[in-house]
Amino acid sequence: MDRSEWLNRLEALHYKVREQEPVSPAELAWYETARSALLATAAEVQSVTLSSQTRRRSSIRIVRAAQVQLEARAWSVQSLTVDLGTGGFAVLLDAPPPVQEWIRATLLLPGAPPVITTVSVADARAQNGLVRVAFRFSEPTDEVRRHVEDSMMDSVLDQLVFWDDVLEHLKY
Repeated sequence: MDRSEWLNRLEALHYKVREQEPVSPAELAWYETARSALLATAAEVQSVTLSSQTRRRSSIRIVRAAQVQLEARAWSVQSLTVDLGTGGFAVLLDAPPPVQEWIRATLLLPGAPPVITTVSVADARAQNGLVRVAFRFSEPTDEVRRHVEDSMMDSVLDQLVFWDDVLEHLKY
């Protein structure tokens, strides 16, 4: 199977599975294998571009703007994600959250019901007069992971034609 056939098949199956259209067990198995390989390879390639002192990524982070409502005791803010991954997301805020405990996050991902989960602050850094706050999912359910990965796959598939290094690693 050449590169364009592989991509076309992956994309077609991704949207079928996402829309819960019927697919054969063989197609579903191929899709799950291809999806896992693509996301793992993209994470590997993305890690290479990071500095050697940065911890290797276990999953990719994609630039993805999604609305998010963050809520904790006596604090609430609505923002947009600047990036998203299976481990969490980052936003730009005027100030870091004034709380240390878990924060409730409601993500509005395209094509998915609202994703409600808890997060904690993983990192906060000043950036151009704002604070870039990275949030880590506490214990994401399989449903949360699936919706986040679906959103990531949407972005990856939209950009994949430009990711020759990822496709080269996959040998397509």
